[in-house]
Amino acid sequence: MAKADNIGIILGNGESRQGLDYRKKFPGAFVYGCNGAYREEPDALVCTDVYMQHLIYKEGYCKDHLCYFSEWETLPGDEGYMLAKQLGKPVIANERNERLTCVVSGTEEFTYVTWTDDKDMVRSMPEMQISSGSRALLRACESGWFKEIYCIGFDGMNAKNLYEDTKGYERSEPRSHWVQERETIKQQFPNITFYDL
Repeated sequence: MAKADNIGIILGNGESRQGLDYRKKFPGAFVYGCNGAYREEPDALVCTDVYMQHLIYKEGYCKDHLCYFSEWETLPGDEGYMLAKQLGKPVIANERNERLTCVVSGTEEFTYVTWTDDKDMVRSMPEMQISSGSRALLRACESGWFKEIYCIGFDGMNAKNLYEDTKGYERSEPRSHWVQERETIKQQFPNITFYDL
């Protein structure tokens, strides 16, 4: 649920926002973070990267924090694990413990088996071929909650990522089409005022 002042914030992970206390600058705003921004505990986290989804879930973050993950569909555990093995790629899994369900996803190199808890705060989003930042922006726009949206830390090409030396960002680099993705989304919502900080 949106906060009272109808302001949304989308956190890019560019270094330009380092040191900016966006909670203090925009008290009451609803904050969407992307990928590694889970470390900052935004109001909602958006992640479209299957490797990052696996890492974030493994950290235990999804038990108490609202997350939107692309194509996050649980399967009965044994069935899911057998499917993962049949794909013929190395399988990377978190601890199963007593968990009965899992999500199976993958890249060209690996298959990820993420054992899931009955009660978590992950909401599945349909797959779209856009970045996590663009997907967070679209999610905020489609919510109907906001009159103003501030995009903070979307630094563009050749930018340094706040989290680039951390797990999940081993091969991360900005892509030129991400800027156009966000501009296209903004044009679809003329009733929202957008600011880039």
